[in-house]
Amino acid sequence: MAPRAVPTEAVTVDPATELSTPELLRQVLDQSKELVRLEIKLAQAELHEDVRKLKVAGILLASAGALFIVALGMLHVAVVIALGSTASAAVIVACIVLAEVAVVGFIGYRQLPKVPLERTRSRLATDVRALKEQVT
Repeated sequence: MAPRAVPTEAVTVDPATELSTPELLRQVLDQSKELVRLEIKLAQAELHEDVRKLKVAGILLASAGALFIVALGMLHVAVVIALGSTASAAVIVACIVLAEVAVVGFIGYRQLPKVPLERTRSRLATDVRALKEQVT
């Protein structure tokens, strides 16, 4: 069954075809049910998108963590080499790996959703306002 469009404008009723109170209540209930059903579908779609973004962010942050561990190991090696061998090369490589950690970590952090279900919350607020206006 295809989803029905929910009217967003105020409905004008011809006085000659005015509906009874029970009929109006039935229409309001039917439209409310449809609105809730559509909002649930939209929330599910948004939630799937947020989960996908969280997965990407998790992978990037895990990569940053792994690179950080490698950089720490390299810094330890640099300290050891500094006591007797070519420390400058090891320090340069360790700094490069730390820069990579910073970049990957920043990208991963930016992928995290800042406000979960932001669009759904906005739509629900709009729907509640519209229902309040229609009732009053």
